[in-house]
Amino acid sequence: MSSEEIVFFRPGYSSSPELKLEGEEISHLKAFRVFSEEKTVIIKDGAGASFAYSVPSSSKTGNLIGTERKERPKTKAKIATAIPKGNRLEWLIQKGTELGITEFIFLVFSHSDRKDLNPERLLKVAAEASSQSNQDFLPEIKGPISLSKFLEESKSAKEELLLFDPRSEVRINSENIQNKTVLIGPEGGFRKEELELISQFGILSANVGESILRIETAGVFAASLFRLGNLY
Repeated sequence: MSSEEIVFFRPGYSSSPELKLEGEEISHLKAFRVFSEEKTVIIKDGAGASFAYSVPSSSKTGNLIGTERKERPKTKAKIATAIPKGNRLEWLIQKGTELGITEFIFLVFSHSDRKDLNPERLLKVAAEASSQSNQDFLPEIKGPISLSKFLEESKSAKEELLLFDPRSEVRINSENIQNKTVLIGPEGGFRKEELELISQFGILSANVGESILRIETAGVFAASLFRLGNLY
């Protein structure tokens, strides 16, 4: 008998006494050579609920053997960022999710090279990363939205923002980043009118060092500081 436990995410999943494995899940089990073994398959809904099923060898169905529900942590780790080009976007979702980012907000700037998203694909990447890193909650993925709309919504929700800005005299650390939404601009830089808009909203800023970071690098850097701060 195998003691394998395999985790799959199905956002919005509801409890059912019987599990019917989906095509990609079966392919995953075969790829890891456990489809032909008896195993426990855990389905997570991405919102804290887990459902464990006993799945016999070479079977596409399983029977419910247990459920568990966890409360969503009160701490948040949110980034609002320009959209990286190519596969760098998926890399940001993957690594940011592994490090515990709870919300990705993708913004459109005047200098944005990319202004489109495939939310379904990004959620799948986040689910795979959550499964591999043994997490119970999927991050929210929002956008693309304009900078002005984002700032207005943040003000209405009384969200505290923190802009990564090389001109700031404040040095970033794992304490002053906590409970804030990190704002990461485009690689081409902000336009004058965008800087004026940001200034009008009185957004705090912090310096992350002399070198210029790519979008996804800045995102992972922020995620690492969020995670470090949550350890204390």
